[in-house]
Formats: sequence, C-alpha cells, structure tokens
Amino acid sequence: MTISLYDAVIPTQLQIIAAVRALVDKAKADCEDKGTAPEEIIGARLIENMQPFSYQVKCCREHSLGAIEAVREGVFTPSLAAPPGDWEGLYEKLDEAKAGLEAVSEAEMEGFVGQHMEFRFKDTVMPFTAENFLLSFAQPNFYFHATTAYDLLRARGFPIGKLDFIGMPRMKRA
Repeated sequence: MTISLYDAVIPTQLQIIAAVRALVDKAKADCEDKGTAPEEIIGARLIENMQPFSYQVKCCREHSLGAIEAVREGVFTPSLAAPPGDWEGLYEKLDEAKAGLEAVSEAEMEGFVGQHMEFRFKDTVMPFTAENFLLSFAQPNFYFHATTAYDLLRARGFPIGKLDFIGMPRMKRA
C-alpha cells in the first residue's frame, strides 16, 4: 500500500487542529467558571523565556495551513506578527487553519512532490523539496506547538489527558 503526501499530512493536522480548538474551549470555560482573567491563560508560559499559550496556538496555524501556503509560494518565512490576545483571535487562527486545510486537494498535494522549497529567516536559508519541508520541518514544528499548548494547560492543573491532545482518531469503518 502506498500512502500519499496528502494522507501523511492533511487528515492528521485536521485532527490535531480540532483537538487544540477543544483545548481552547476547555481553557476558556475554566477561566469563566473560576473567574480567572483570560490573559492569565492566553499569556501563560511554561518558563519565562518561552513563548506563551497564544503563540503556541498561532503556530499550529503557521505550521499547518501556513506551511501549505508557503509550499505554494516556494518559501516559508516565520510570521513575526503578535499572537492573538483573546479567545476570539485564537479561535480565528484555528478555524482558518481548519477551513484552509479542508480546501487542499489530494491532487494539489501530489503536485508539490519534488518542488523546490526554502525556509528563510534572517540569514538562514534551508533548501528542501516540498515533501521534505512538510514532513521533516513543518510537521514536527506543528506537533511541538500543539504539544506545548497542551502542556501549558496541563501544567496549570487542567483536567486534561492524552485523549484531549489526540482528539478523534480516524478509525476503521465497518
């Protein structure tokens, strides 16, 4: 059996985007239930010199749909825009990622195979093929930021577990 680039990237990113959105739902509900100021969670960090929860959610969009958009252009440059500062902004990033990923076709993804792609940031230029960029750079970054968003909530005692991170797996249909 052969697996396509589409199958290796898009369905799982959609699964994790939905799971991160559910984590934002839980964080928002917890703030409302306990009277916690939203910025306490939106701006939460694991350690002082690490980016906040909002940045982690923003980067889930950047390394999923943003990576696809970059492959279309042939270059990925990290966004230096500030992350959202409210729940609505976080939802907007995740909903944008979901809608954009759902619009990607298998044919478009297969057309990326072998295409030249570069990561550029300041003086750093890293050449890739599109498939190697998506699978060895964008996808690990995507999972790093999704995991960090989960960890930020877990470290604050949120009652979440592995299934909250994984979301809804694609199970065999009868």
